[in-house]
Amino acid sequence: MPGYNIAVLDVGKTNKKLFVYDSDLACLNPDEKGVSIGEVDSGGLLCDDMPSIHRWMLDGLRRAARVHGDIRVISVSTHGATIALLGKDANTVFPGDGGLAFPIVSYRQEISPEDDEAFYRDMALSPDEMQRLTGTARFGQFLNHAKQVHWLRKRFPSRFAKVTDVLMFPSYLSYLLTGAKSAEPTYVGCHGCLLDISGRKYSLVADRLGISDKLPPLPFSSSWRPLAKVKPEVARETGLSPDTIVTVGVHDSNAALVPYFAKGFEDFVVQDSGTWVVTMSPVREASFSESEIGKEVFFNRSVYGGPVKTTIFRGGAEFDFYGTRVLPHWPHPARIDLAVLGRVLAGGEAFALPTVERGSGLFPTSVARLVGVDTIFRDAATAWCVVDLGLAIQGCQGIRLAAGGRPRQIVIEGNIGRNNPLYRSIIATVFPDSKVSFGAAGGAAYGAAILGAAGFEGKRPEDLSSRVRLDLVEVPGLDVDRAALEAYARCFVETAV
Repeated sequence: MPGYNIAVLDVGKTNKKLFVYDSDLACLNPDEKGVSIGEVDSGGLLCDDMPSIHRWMLDGLRRAARVHGDIRVISVSTHGATIALLGKDANTVFPGDGGLAFPIVSYRQEISPEDDEAFYRDMALSPDEMQRLTGTARFGQFLNHAKQVHWLRKRFPSRFAKVTDVLMFPSYLSYLLTGAKSAEPTYVGCHGCLLDISGRKYSLVADRLGISDKLPPLPFSSSWRPLAKVKPEVARETGLSPDTIVTVGVHDSNAALVPYFAKGFEDFVVQDSGTWVVTMSPVREASFSESEIGKEVFFNRSVYGGPVKTTIFRGGAEFDFYGTRVLPHWPHPARIDLAVLGRVLAGGEAFALPTVERGSGLFPTSVARLVGVDTIFRDAATAWCVVDLGLAIQGCQGIRLAAGGRPRQIVIEGNIGRNNPLYRSIIATVFPDSKVSFGAAGGAAYGAAILGAAGFEGKRPEDLSSRVRLDLVEVPGLDVDRAALEAYARCFVETAV
């Protein structure tokens, strides 16, 4: 097949980037800085600035068509927990909005504890029952799609009565480009409470909200399936060929797994870290143990529709808290000091316990505190060793919950994996039977590019294996007293529960 280019709209919560890949999956603009588009107030609602996002999309595609040319396919990847509500006789939110009944409400919109409780009461399900039925943990704000629908329906009943379609965010952006509607598994299955835990039907919650018939009909489209060609007006405004296709879109965390699927990884776990440390492991069946209920353990859906067991904790936020609030004058060490680590493990009395944001993560009942402050503040190396150990034990806990005790491969991506050698080395030490690596597979944008290529060529992601590149470095375990490390970790967990 002759060469062609793929445009990837990589829509993060704040930073938006447009990458262009060639048909060999090489990025043509790797230094793309993107633009920062924040949130806006719209009638008292905290909203994503969709008019600016729409303008950025069209301007970026015009520039990409001019600079790189021969763009034949567009693939969309977006941050999670965001929906678009379309309606009949809707007022125009912005020109070309496709008929929005509401602006695009931010998942960071706050709701009161009373409104949060009312959601579960009106659904006649406890948070634990909802987790079992939908695979979704309880989150605050609007991180659950269903909670946003419930709140808007009660707050604006006459306006909500006009809603005809509920589209997931990447599907909405693809709809703006093509005029075609769709649903794919990664976003409906992204901690929204709208999908049954089986992954084969919409949930009891969607039924009780009265929106099952407003969601796109099942079965799902493949995340890489061509949705449609760009609308004629989009082609005219951007300079794209009228034959340019758009795929149905994908959730960004799940897009980041695509390179590993394409390379044939099995029994693997990917742990990515920014503000949140997100651990994802494709599994055969979606089910919880009783000890997992009530924790931030849930099931995403892969681009193939299969369950992806997922855990999260605010590890990046905790690291930043200690760096800015507790240890601001002590820079983080660049290398591991085995002597300091040995002393901390042997002492077994100094801990940086979770959770800075109480009620979240893998230890929701734990209160963040320092134990053994005299030891911790002995010097910078000791203090950071204790903090990094606490984060690494939480990371190990996330891996165990997502993938069990012996996953074949563990990949650590993101800031913690890149900048915290003790963190990744502790994980390699705790999981000696696993191949532990750190680095990057290109993230969500690269995964979306693979999906775009698969859609354009009529193939599956794994058919492109020879073109997919992974930049991973294997992590060796540490030469430490394993018994002391296990005892330290055990005490940490028992104290944090």
